[in-house]
Amino acid sequence: MAVYDTLFPPGSSHRRYGPLILGGALLFLLLLGKCAFSSSDDGRRRIPDPAKTGRLVVKSNVAGATVSAEQLDARNPRDEGHGSGSVDQALSGLPPGRYALTLRAEGWPNTTGEATLEAGRTTELTVNFKSGSLHLTSDPEGATVRQRGTALGRTPLHLPHLPPGECELQLEIPGWPVASFKTVITAGGEATGNVRLPHGRLVVTSVPAGAAVVSGKRTLGQTPLTLERFPAGSGKLSLQAKDFPPLEVPIVLEDQGEAKIDTELGTAFPLLDPAALLQAVWVPDNPNRGAPTIDGVTGPFQPRNGIVRNLHRKRLYEGWLRKTYRYRAVVKSYNRTSGEIEFVEQQSDLAKYRVVAFLSAEARNHPEITARLVKDATFTFYGRLSAAEEARWVARVIQFEFTGVEPLRDGS
Repeated sequence: MAVYDTLFPPGSSHRRYGPLILGGALLFLLLLGKCAFSSSDDGRRRIPDPAKTGRLVVKSNVAGATVSAEQLDARNPRDEGHGSGSVDQALSGLPPGRYALTLRAEGWPNTTGEATLEAGRTTELTVNFKSGSLHLTSDPEGATVRQRGTALGRTPLHLPHLPPGECELQLEIPGWPVASFKTVITAGGEATGNVRLPHGRLVVTSVPAGAAVVSGKRTLGQTPLTLERFPAGSGKLSLQAKDFPPLEVPIVLEDQGEAKIDTELGTAFPLLDPAALLQAVWVPDNPNRGAPTIDGVTGPFQPRNGIVRNLHRKRLYEGWLRKTYRYRAVVKSYNRTSGEIEFVEQQSDLAKYRVVAFLSAEARNHPEITARLVKDATFTFYGRLSAAEEARWVARVIQFEFTGVEPLRDGS
């Protein structure tokens, strides 16, 4: 009574409704407890009894396929006569009876089957997808075969299980254009095919020999190089050798054709323009200057003859001398004893200039080379620009000197 008085004090307007309120609360608690017990009991009832249910394991010829099972003879619609999962994995807790099976896999038509489960036992069966096979070859062999980006192997290739219907594959060889192949696969049949990746014969030679032949990021070999199978089309090769700049050469090769590249590595060196050199290092005459500036007169920049008049020696030394160039001019004379070639004088906007060049020891011993060095003949070479000298007298010409000279073909 004390609790009742606490909840409903005497004189309170709610006191007369106290019995009703307490009765309703008690009824609510009883119903809540019954629901919880019923839910717990249902949960216990839903745990499959291994002695009264069966297990199903379905195998197939397509890895990664999924399987769904639906009971065909369920007596009670509430029975759990269905399940799904992956092939090769057990579906547990299925009531005994007959089941319709449906197998699915990406890129494959669905396939069906049927299974009968017994209580307390595991039923295993195999349901295969209908498939056909393909035997694929290529020219050249060794191409990687892909389907939707997945590598299947290299040619010659036998694919024993492919889904019926249209089949499209891609064949790849590093550095070659991708080739496509299409065919139709029939269930139980074998298709065959041969893919020719367009190619031809490539022959690469260079002077000097021994240059690495590079296509993209792949080194194909060293010159002289013959490749019986090279992808047809147009592109570029890079010839690389010590002491030479990389030389890019264009290539055009037709399918079943032949391309020959014969080049000189020396053509990769820049062509010297003496007039442009003079413009870059020229110091105009200054009537107020009593003597040449000390910059360039001493040290590594100083000329051999000690004359400094209009050439900025430091700029000349750091930007032009000691580098290798190509040069082409008309021969004035050739000294067989010293190997010195003197070329005809030329006139620039700033001064007259003359070029002399000294053949390498090896080049001097080639009669075919020295025979070209006759008066008024045009001669092309590459060599190291070793000196640029001003004349002692104003009227004389500026002389450029090359050493270690190697000849190039006329027109190079």
